[in-house]
Amino acid sequence: MNFSKECAQLVEEIIRQIRDLPDVPHWARYDIAKKQYELPITLYVGEAKSIEISPEIEKNLTKLSKSLMGNYFSSYKVKFTNSEWNKITKRAFGLVFNHREDQVYLEKDAKGALEFIVEQLCKWIREIQEREYAFGCHFCNLPDFEPLSIGPVRFEPRIAWLKRMFDNGNVSKVSVARITKSWEGKRLRKRKLSEDGLRERQILGAIGKSEFVCSVTVVQTGAEAGLQKAATAARLAMTVIALAWDKPSSTLNYMALIFDGEPHAQQSVIFVPEGLGGFSASRSYIPGGVTWLKEEEWDSLRMNLEKIFTCGGDVIEYFLGNSDETQRPKIFDVLLQSILWFHEGCREKTDLMAIVKFWSAMEALSGGKKKRGVLSLIESRLTIKDKQRLVKEIDEIYRDGRSRTVHGTNDKLGYDWSDLRNRAERLAQLCLISCLDWASKNPDAKDPKLLSSAGT
Repeated sequence: MNFSKECAQLVEEIIRQIRDLPDVPHWARYDIAKKQYELPITLYVGEAKSIEISPEIEKNLTKLSKSLMGNYFSSYKVKFTNSEWNKITKRAFGLVFNHREDQVYLEKDAKGALEFIVEQLCKWIREIQEREYAFGCHFCNLPDFEPLSIGPVRFEPRIAWLKRMFDNGNVSKVSVARITKSWEGKRLRKRKLSEDGLRERQILGAIGKSEFVCSVTVVQTGAEAGLQKAATAARLAMTVIALAWDKPSSTLNYMALIFDGEPHAQQSVIFVPEGLGGFSASRSYIPGGVTWLKEEEWDSLRMNLEKIFTCGGDVIEYFLGNSDETQRPKIFDVLLQSILWFHEGCREKTDLMAIVKFWSAMEALSGGKKKRGVLSLIESRLTIKDKQRLVKEIDEIYRDGRSRTVHGTNDKLGYDWSDLRNRAERLAQLCLISCLDWASKNPDAKDPKLLSSAGT
């Protein structure tokens, strides 16, 4: 093991600070330290025991956590959130006192304590199992929908998902019967408190009234980071699917994760000087998913966009870090950021901000080369019938929509930008579809500059 001097010094300093803590209860330290602490800070030391520590020690533990990540676990930086890594580092440090009770010895043997901490963290990381996160989802109106996988993201009717969970041993027969009964609109009898009952309530809460389940497989990742990544992966997959329709933003308004909030109506009341002027209400999105979809239409869309779905799935797999080996990370980085920007543009409520995000989706694909780069991208990937009109439109989106807004020089913020937003969305959609299709057909391509190269 290659020892980090920085980590060893921090371990030694923290042990010394713990040794020097006054041997009095937390409440008595108020007068000693002349500081006000809202709650005692504890450090678990194993065997259901803990000790109270000071804010200074807590800060040093956070420094140690960061140092350990940088010196020993840098490859896992994308696998944990900062907060959860701090928690497990703190827990591993506390167990040192269960491992070695002599604090003076520990101070002299900081390297030994550090070695124990690193070994404990390695052990916990190895024990992390593959997780499948499930989200209730409004997807479409087809009851016999065949499960669709976009890489590690799977969409399926909730009944099919529940059966799969039962077959995998994740849900009991009793819970399956009760959950199905609840989904049929029937009232359930109160169940005795149990682990199985808790899982049942969690399923009913997560799926809600949605007819579909979106599940995401995440490998060897911390629980907090895994949830964040799974939710993002689900949104990315929905965005890739929404590319199949003329206006993805409208489709995404119908496709929704319950995790992001139940469908709701936006209401407002209007007053005029003479009194009550009226009432207006608008729904932000309607539950039920793509309710106009026909089976033959979906079969056609799915067949035509198979390569795009496959490439989008590969990009999401790369984002989740489920595989240690990636043949073309640079291409996937570009496509990933473009899909993220496009999703944010589709979900954006303010037209000008949406234009900025749709432009960013195109600029990511072009390598960040601004207006000239986006124009080169479009010329390389799309068929242009009227170049003069295209140049004018690109100029308008970039200058009036993106640049003046970003740089604070837009004096037309109150104007209606919906038309330009629609054009920016359509251009970004076509660019994204074309680039995903090209990346799928050219699996050996690794340089993202090729996306804007004519003749490739």
